[in-house]
Amino acid sequence: MKKNLGKIIFFILFTQTVLFADKLATYTLSANKYKAMVKEPIVITFEVTQKDPTDHMFFLLTAKKSEDYEIKLLKSLNDDSNKHHSKASFKYLLFPLKAKTIEVKFNFTIQTASDKALAQSYVDDHDGGKAIEKINHVISLKALKVNVKELPKGVDLFGDFTLHAQCDKQTVSPYEDINILYTLKGEGYKNEKLSLLQSMPGVTLFKDIRDSYMQLTKNGYKSKRLYTYALSSTDNFEVPALHLVAYSFSKHKKYVLVTPPYKIQVKKIDPKTLLDTKDAPKITYFFSMKTIKTYFTYIMLFLFGFISAKVLDMNFKKGKKRDKLKDIKEAQTPQQLILILLNKYRGEESKYFIKELEKIAYKQSSLSFSKIKKEILQYFSK
Repeated sequence: MKKNLGKIIFFILFTQTVLFADKLATYTLSANKYKAMVKEPIVITFEVTQKDPTDHMFFLLTAKKSEDYEIKLLKSLNDDSNKHHSKASFKYLLFPLKAKTIEVKFNFTIQTASDKALAQSYVDDHDGGKAIEKINHVISLKALKVNVKELPKGVDLFGDFTLHAQCDKQTVSPYEDINILYTLKGEGYKNEKLSLLQSMPGVTLFKDIRDSYMQLTKNGYKSKRLYTYALSSTDNFEVPALHLVAYSFSKHKKYVLVTPPYKIQVKKIDPKTLLDTKDAPKITYFFSMKTIKTYFTYIMLFLFGFISAKVLDMNFKKGKKRDKLKDIKEAQTPQQLILILLNKYRGEESKYFIKELEKIAYKQSSLSFSKIKKEILQYFSK
């Protein structure tokens, strides 16, 4: 009974790792697993050894594309050091994308070249160069089948990851930025569309997402991704805690990555600092002589000021605008210019420019920063 059981197990393994042979070469196509979850990395290995020693051999293998999976070449090795006994191996990393039995297909070609063709190519290479005359033998490979199961619902990440958060300050002045850095690190399938912080009412938010590194390994994409957020507001606000649901293929279970919330306190400006230290003139009855004299004095002062203003108005306005626009000219980024407009040029006329600057900051506009900055300067210099 034990012997029969051993034969059955051997037969099952043999049907998964198939040994092919024809007059030219022997080759095997295998995978490290034939049952997997959606987006679980699978290593596929193809090995080939020359059988017919008549000619030199070269081996070419490419994976066929499919909507059912994503496949990447991990590494390949061609060994032709032993004349007429070439060997080659190819390793691919497969990510299933659909829950079903998928068929992974390859294009396999054996190229042969005679000793005479190689020798002639070597001679001609010194006289202007000539490609080796090769004969292509297209070999039909059976598709490799993998049974793929669906992932649990509500999963954001696929693999083994860690998430770290860092906030530079939690007390700021109005319109002053706070900066939060989220570092996502691990191995698995990449989620290019993952965005951590969403927009918040009354809060201006800018983000920058970039990869510190990303490389392909047998366990998937080994990566470190940095999510940088700059937030500002005129009122207190709270950055919510993050809860990312992940699935570990190595542990076969879900887990949750959590970051702390951040309560941001925005310092209020003391209204007293915006008022004059002197009180306004005391209000008196309209028909009193004192009132008439007071208003007469105000009218004379007004007329004197009006005449003086007419004389100095142009130079005064030009100088004021020149100083006023200095901060706009010195702005180096869309984010800096948005904060300047919000802080010093608030009003209906600034809303259009702020929206356009936000599009540039998020790379959603073909308009250049220098061009919109020029438009802003022209508008406010009128």
